[in-house]
Amino acid sequence: MKRKILWTVRLLCLILAVCVCFGLLQEYDFYHADHNRERIKGFFLEDEQTLDIVYLGASEVYSDIAPGYAYERDGVTGYLFATQANSILNYKSQLKNILKSQKTALVVIELNGAIYDVEDLTKEANLRNYGDHVPLDLNKIEWVAENVGENQIEYLFPFIKYHGMWNDEDGEDKEKQDKFRKTIANDRSRGYNYLKGVLNWPFCYKSPQPSLNDTLPAAADQKQPLTQTAEKSLRELLEFCRSEGLENVVFARFPHIVTEKTYDRFLRSNTVGDIVKEYGFDYLNFERDIAMTGLDEEKDFYNAEHLNVYGQKKFTAFLTDYLKEHYTVVRHALNDDQKKEWETCADYYEAYYRYNESLIQDKKVSELSEDWELIEKLEQYLS
Repeated sequence: MKRKILWTVRLLCLILAVCVCFGLLQEYDFYHADHNRERIKGFFLEDEQTLDIVYLGASEVYSDIAPGYAYERDGVTGYLFATQANSILNYKSQLKNILKSQKTALVVIELNGAIYDVEDLTKEANLRNYGDHVPLDLNKIEWVAENVGENQIEYLFPFIKYHGMWNDEDGEDKEKQDKFRKTIANDRSRGYNYLKGVLNWPFCYKSPQPSLNDTLPAAADQKQPLTQTAEKSLRELLEFCRSEGLENVVFARFPHIVTEKTYDRFLRSNTVGDIVKEYGFDYLNFERDIAMTGLDEEKDFYNAEHLNVYGQKKFTAFLTDYLKEHYTVVRHALNDDQKKEWETCADYYEAYYRYNESLIQDKKVSELSEDWELIEKLEQYLS
């Protein structure tokens, strides 16, 4: 009997050791590292109940809002909980993750992810940009069960998907992986990331097609239906917010340059607004009313969908003021260490802005997401 108990204990210890080993490899080695992982991992480094505003959404969020500037200008703390091409299928799970540690924050949910077609809604990369980088818990298990058809085990344990990366000899991919691994390690060592998720491109875009933005306020009643999948997920998100009695959420559509080519997206965003209001929540459509934001269509975008740093600063200031005036933005008390962190973040964003501006003037276009190489360049711009 004793031998059987001892054998059982040894077997359990072996299983535990293997699980720990796989867990460490999955967290620190076998994963896809890019700006999405750095941004999501950075959110979980934030101290609980210290964020005044959290922005949820896709690339519009991390290109259009600058938390460091909002803190420098208004003392408002914020974070960009956003992933590239973020699908509405992810939103409910993402909101739950936000509320776990920042339940008193105002959550601004940008709903670009609800106007995609079925292909983009269910595209593996658009799901993994979020799902690969969050901890395994009941929330993640529920998200996989609801939104993933095949290979669910690979979403629950990304190690299975990426275990062959040790044999990846592609130099460019390996260099990118290593760059973000070092960035994430630096963030963990420091306890926070500097830019709170910002990504931008140094470019001033001028649309080759005529802009229709001036006519959009009069077209509020024109609509186009969402895909069945998108509407179902949007309604599930809204039903969750209503059933939880959430009063600290507001839904939005961030500014875009609308042309004849993208007019159908505008029509779907009007449909999104109607559905949001049906559940009793506000929908702030800054695409339809872009003039009120003070943005210049020829100077403040880096493409038709996203703001450059000039527009980013303007829109951050405008939206922060708008939210403070119309909603309850809880101003969380920070201790001395937390204040020092945010002052540092504000300094690094100002350096980011100046570096971005210099590249615009020199016509050097490249993606500027937070990684250790960029941080080294920004340190040359610190006051």
